[in-house]
Amino acid sequence: MIIQETRLFFTSRGEETIRLEGILHHPGGRNLPAAVICHPHSLYGGSMDVSLVVTIARTLAERGIVALRFNFRGVGRSEGEFGEGVAELNDVAGAVDLLVQEEGVDEGRLHLVGYSFGAWVGLCHAEHDPRIHGVVAIGLPIWRLEEGFLSGYTGPKLFIVGEDDSICPSDMLRCFVEGLPPPKEVRILRGTDHFLRGREQEVAEVVADQIGFWV
Repeated sequence: MIIQETRLFFTSRGEETIRLEGILHHPGGRNLPAAVICHPHSLYGGSMDVSLVVTIARTLAERGIVALRFNFRGVGRSEGEFGEGVAELNDVAGAVDLLVQEEGVDEGRLHLVGYSFGAWVGLCHAEHDPRIHGVVAIGLPIWRLEEGFLSGYTGPKLFIVGEDDSICPSDMLRCFVEGLPPPKEVRILRGTDHFLRGREQEVAEVVADQIGFWV
């Protein structure tokens, strides 16, 4: 399988659109499932080039799943500036709009994967976008969640967390997930924390296995 990695630019949604940078990982073919991948916090080194984000995108493509990773506004060559996680919702919307229009993508099998800040912003968008079939949240920052968050999302949900994650304590995550509608699952990775260093391929395989199962 020859996987094409194409750097591209697209626009965010919203009244004041801005130009965003992304990389599309396309395995070739027709009627393929796809995923948008959202990176960690823009002000703390987060970008589409974070090792875990890159590994997930490439692993998905190797499994026949089209993957789009992109830079939120103000990161890399994306225009604009940090929007406190609010303006970034328009960035996610623009990424989804691009992916569903991509040749070979089955818009009925679209997923969203987010890591840390990207998980929070991504899920905020997915909750109100019926095009998102399933979501994967890695290291979801629990402290950001408001009451009722994701309670209306009935698509399949996978939450991945390191057992020593201080941003997403596993006991708090389990409590949060208990209140969500099924289907849902929590995976706790032993011996690691929020940064999942050295565990990138393991996490990527879990993500790819789960999305492959959903489709």
